[in-house]
Amino acid sequence: MSYSIVLYDNAEWRRQLLPFCAVRPVGNLRVGICTIDEKWRRIFQSEVSYLTIDYLQAAFPLVTSDTSYKLVIKATILPSDQLLEAIDRLSVGEYLHHQGAWVVAKTETLPSSSDFNFSDLKPVAVDFALDELHYPEDIFLHNKKQLLFDFNLLTEGRSSAKLSGNNMVFGDWIFVEEGAQVEGVSLNSLNGPIYIGRDANLEEGSFLRGYVGIGDRARVKMGARLYENVSIGPRSTIGGEVNNAVLWGNSAKGHDGYLGCSVIGEGCNLGAGTSNSNLKNTWSTVKLYDYFSGEMRDSKQLKCGLMMGDYAMSAINSSFNTGTVIGVGAQIALSKFIPKFVPDFSWLTDKTYSDYQLNRFFNMLQRKQDVGAGNHLLDQEIIKRVYKDTETLRVQLINH
Repeated sequence: MSYSIVLYDNAEWRRQLLPFCAVRPVGNLRVGICTIDEKWRRIFQSEVSYLTIDYLQAAFPLVTSDTSYKLVIKATILPSDQLLEAIDRLSVGEYLHHQGAWVVAKTETLPSSSDFNFSDLKPVAVDFALDELHYPEDIFLHNKKQLLFDFNLLTEGRSSAKLSGNNMVFGDWIFVEEGAQVEGVSLNSLNGPIYIGRDANLEEGSFLRGYVGIGDRARVKMGARLYENVSIGPRSTIGGEVNNAVLWGNSAKGHDGYLGCSVIGEGCNLGAGTSNSNLKNTWSTVKLYDYFSGEMRDSKQLKCGLMMGDYAMSAINSSFNTGTVIGVGAQIALSKFIPKFVPDFSWLTDKTYSDYQLNRFFNMLQRKQDVGAGNHLLDQEIIKRVYKDTETLRVQLINH
């Protein structure tokens, strides 16, 4: 059966995942090795489109074929073998629901409204636990399981490229794509898989302990130590000590310093010596700023580090406290501990808290593009909308 996959996030609950879904649909978030849309595209070998919030819809269009059935998936839902079996059993005109909320629907047509009306569809209850993104920290909390799922999805029926004998290898749960350079590296897959993407460069003296995923054309610098549950996105650079962390594409933490229990968005840069805390000295649960409520939310986690939105940057020796949330495009150069919440497009130095002027932001992205430092072809109208929507938050920070 042919499906047209539609990832739905045109709902209030998407705001709980800000700042990560500010410039992209929820279905384009990266968890594991792949983004959510990449997972569903590979699983069903079908086109994937989006039913998302108004200012994102044009850049991420809804494209459906008249000849195929529609598989509408709540974008926060992460795939699992159990879920795929349940979807396979689902008939057209039925939908899966779990604890009162819909999960997946098989339909012949899509509704025209922003919300779904399931009155014409037959409900089918899900009797197993679902993996779902509710809050930003769920990205690193679900990352290990998704690393395994993606590893199997990407490597099934394929053979790995050969590793050089110059490496120190423990276990054989390793897959290397063609073009990857891996020399003088310690690879320990005894407890979890290691995936190394096409044309990635793992430099001598780096240590990887699975579960680890390295994206296409990513760079792991000399002496890097990557512990269990680490994903490095395409064209990113990683160095220092990293544990329980997800770094999206075109981002850089290229120097010494610790990154743990954290999520770093697209196009970010962490200056040399930057580190984050992920555990309070009181051993109490970590609170994070919540865009939906405008208040601090208890994550219920003892360990939770840095949540940094796309295109944010920090200067050398930046220090991030437990549960810090940094908005899209924020620029930070502080010699003291950084505030627990920095709104989108803030410009913070020891001397001033101000707005990051949009013309300077766009000029910076163009310069990075010109020197080949990643792909930064952003829709300017999306950026302008996010800038406007977060203006009040910046005023509150400046006045504070």
